[in-house]
Amino acid sequence: MKRILSIILIVIITIAIATGCNGTQPQTPPPPSPPPSPPAQTPPASPNPDNQGEGEHTPDITPPPTPIMISAAELSQIVDQDNLILIGVVSPTAALVPFSNAANPVRGSYLVWGDDFLGTNPEALSTEVTLYRVPLVNMEDLLSRAGVTAESQIVVFSSDWLSQGGYVAWQLSMMGLNVRFLDGGVAAWRDIRGATGRSNRLSGQNRVNDFTAPNYDPASFDATIDVVIEAALNPDQWVIIDARDAGEYSGQTRSGGAFGTGRIKGAVHVNWISTLNPEDDASGLLRSREELMDLYSFIGDRKVIVYCQGGVRSAHTWMVLKDLGFDVLNYDGSWIELSYAASVASSYPKDVILDLTEEWSDNGGRI
Repeated sequence: MKRILSIILIVIITIAIATGCNGTQPQTPPPPSPPPSPPAQTPPASPNPDNQGEGEHTPDITPPPTPIMISAAELSQIVDQDNLILIGVVSPTAALVPFSNAANPVRGSYLVWGDDFLGTNPEALSTEVTLYRVPLVNMEDLLSRAGVTAESQIVVFSSDWLSQGGYVAWQLSMMGLNVRFLDGGVAAWRDIRGATGRSNRLSGQNRVNDFTAPNYDPASFDATIDVVIEAALNPDQWVIIDARDAGEYSGQTRSGGAFGTGRIKGAVHVNWISTLNPEDDASGLLRSREELMDLYSFIGDRKVIVYCQGGVRSAHTWMVLKDLGFDVLNYDGSWIELSYAASVASSYPKDVILDLTEEWSDNGGRI
């Protein structure tokens, strides 16, 4: 019996030794390796407009490095930042209507209107051109009441008149400030249940600092009448866009402030409200980027000047075109200034101006 047990023990030891030499004994499993990174993908090539039969060419709609437009959702992500200053372009009269957009501006904003940013300016052709941006010193004083600095992030919004908001955003951009514009204004902000109320008229605040514009550069934003003349004479390099309504463009509407009716010769008519989504009339949201690029596809690679009656509606179009990446100037004097120059009311050389007008009718004075 002892002999049998000894033989069994020897067999067990032999098997154990053999197993250990083969390296198959149980081991603690190594930690799992991280999953391999997905292979890098080459982005699809941009459509080639020269290739035919490869589908319709999609225009280059790459946003500019510093976009101007900001959505309500994007604003909600930064609304609590310390360096953010909200400026609402809101009519005090409209704000008296309960539950209206004007009565419910973005909470914590400073409100401006009318004389805060519109008036006379020695940079205009004449003091007769009254619908013009106010002098730089006026805007610096106004912004000092909000404590604006060169590092401030400013978001401008409108309650109802989107073009007025665009005009303010255009002026602040001209001063070298970091400016965004709220797409859809207060209506869009209320749609996402953004906080409203508790705002103050900016002109009624005490000065917080002595703000000075970090980079006032009107030549890069505003077209003088001389630049407009140059553009009209060189349509291969420039395109002029008339942002007024159809009646003003045709010369049938006698809009106040001007000295005659008509338009700049060769100007392309694109009413400023054509940029707004017709299915969103209540909020005034812009059309899609693709739709806007299609709307302005006639521009090509030319430089742009946009004008209206007094530079306000055209400032909104300037903002849209700038956001799309076009090289664009707003003509602040617009038809009021040009019609003054063409009218017998001024001493400006008439031969040059009259050759560059269409459907011209001289009122002999302000309409």
